[in-house]
Amino acid sequence: MDTKEALKGINDFESHYKYDADYMRDLLKYSPGGFEKYNAFLPMAQYREKAPADVYYVANIAAMKVEDCGACLQLNIRFALEKGVSKDIVRGAIRDGEGLSGDLKKVYDFATAVASNSEGIEDLASQIETKYGKEVMMELALCIASAKVFPALRRTLGYAKSCSLYEFEV
Repeated sequence: MDTKEALKGINDFESHYKYDADYMRDLLKYSPGGFEKYNAFLPMAQYREKAPADVYYVANIAAMKVEDCGACLQLNIRFALEKGVSKDIVRGAIRDGEGLSGDLKKVYDFATAVASNSEGIEDLASQIETKYGKEVMMELALCIASAKVFPALRRTLGYAKSCSLYEFEV
């Protein structure tokens, strides 16, 4: 691994997304092997081929809200907007599903329930799979599961911020 190239990538990412990437720099500095594993995880965390962008990012934001309500959530809001998800849909996902269409509200409720380890998700899962198909469900599973990783890394390494300090940009 080229450390200078990796550092440039981190700095470019931080600048483009207005995201504090100090934890990535520390991972690179103190655990280059760990940073390589982190980088290998990123394609899974961003995997989307069949899921419509609005469906994927509603699930992503809903799960991220359960795991983190600060920097990682804001980053995923920026990802959604960059992929063309409308501001109204992003706002709905931030506001607990308020104003989302019936199908997107189901996706929001499902992702929140999965991330919260709630009971009784089977009916929502069945409805979503019927509407979007098994391939999309697989992508949503990866999306929801990976929402845990980034906030956990930030918290573990001491880079978490208080929710009260955040006003989300949409």
